[in-house]
Amino acid sequence: MGFVFELPEVGEGVVEAEVVKWHVKPGDVVTQDQPLCEITTDKAQLEISSPRGGTIAKLYGKPGDLIKVHQPLVEFGDGAAAPAPAAAVAAPSPTAAALPPPQATPPVPVKPASQSVNRGHTRAAPAVRRHAKELDVDIHQVAGTGPNGRVTHGDLTAQTEIVPIAPAALPQVVASGAEQRVPLIGIRRKIAEQMVRAVTTAPHFTYVEEVDCTKLVALREATKPFAEKRGVKLTYLPIIMKAVSIALREFPNVNAWMDEAKSELIVKGDHHFGVATDTPNGLMVPVIRSVEQKSILEIAAELTDLSNRTRAGKARIDELKGSTLTFTGVGNIGGVLATPILNMPEVAIMAINAIRPTPSVVDGAIVIRQKMFLSPSFDHRIVDGAVAARFVAAVKTLLENPEILMMELA
Repeated sequence: MGFVFELPEVGEGVVEAEVVKWHVKPGDVVTQDQPLCEITTDKAQLEISSPRGGTIAKLYGKPGDLIKVHQPLVEFGDGAAAPAPAAAVAAPSPTAAALPPPQATPPVPVKPASQSVNRGHTRAAPAVRRHAKELDVDIHQVAGTGPNGRVTHGDLTAQTEIVPIAPAALPQVVASGAEQRVPLIGIRRKIAEQMVRAVTTAPHFTYVEEVDCTKLVALREATKPFAEKRGVKLTYLPIIMKAVSIALREFPNVNAWMDEAKSELIVKGDHHFGVATDTPNGLMVPVIRSVEQKSILEIAAELTDLSNRTRAGKARIDELKGSTLTFTGVGNIGGVLATPILNMPEVAIMAINAIRPTPSVVDGAIVIRQKMFLSPSFDHRIVDGAVAARFVAAVKTLLENPEILMMELA
């Protein structure tokens, strides 16, 4: 046997990773630092590089398989060059949340006792194992319905059902073309698992408010040249983020995490705002830290830099975690409003929608105003409807009267 390269430690607390894609195959001759494969964990998607030059003799695992840290990943043939001290790991991408909910499907019924369950090594993603602990379910006693018997969030939900529900009969559909099955692996599967966990754990509600952004639009147009002279692209989002940060002074419980295991609310003193970002690798959530301590221009500059690096896959792991409240929005694409899913363990997510010219009645006359819908979602275990309404009203006041926002920043 030649040199066996084991999966290195790729993050604090990470004990296993899922193989997403191989860049090499047995028989390939590689050089040191050449990409071997892409893997994903609960925290990031990473590229693993070769620790040495040599010939690939064997690959351990195929896309979708889980490999534990320090277990074999790649075997090199005899005669390979001496290994480098450590394998290089490329920049990560996060998993995240804030997508529209998937189509609802009936729970999978509990498998009868006569059928086999996982009694040895249980195949399950780290997020599923954590979810099992939160539900106080012995994951080794859960029948996995995922690929290769992997336990899914749906299996855990079914295990906790008192009365199994039979799947509804599906209508007969005549296919109009060739059918294609696409396995959900890597970031896409992590997003799916996180979304299922969020909607099955936290009781969501969305509060919608219309905001007159006419003064805000004028303010941005007036200050754009000032920002451009300083090399900063000023969008509406940094202004809205600052307004939310100011409103949180009165409503600190909205900027919080829910500790499921201890049934405790962790109120965060810092305003670390995540921004749901569309990238080639899926939805990512880079984090702008300590917004309460920064000016709008500082937020804008950091937002542009971090968003660009996230889309290019160059954001660091520490820049992709730790958010206390997430912002999402696809107003630049279209649509009027959205009902976003929480980025757990956060208790609130703010959806920003498109600003549109809208006929409005002002002092008895019909005029055109620039209007926008805010449509944040909240965890109803923590945030009551009245609190949500008052919080959004505070944000609305600041956005409709940006001169007050400027005074707050003085």
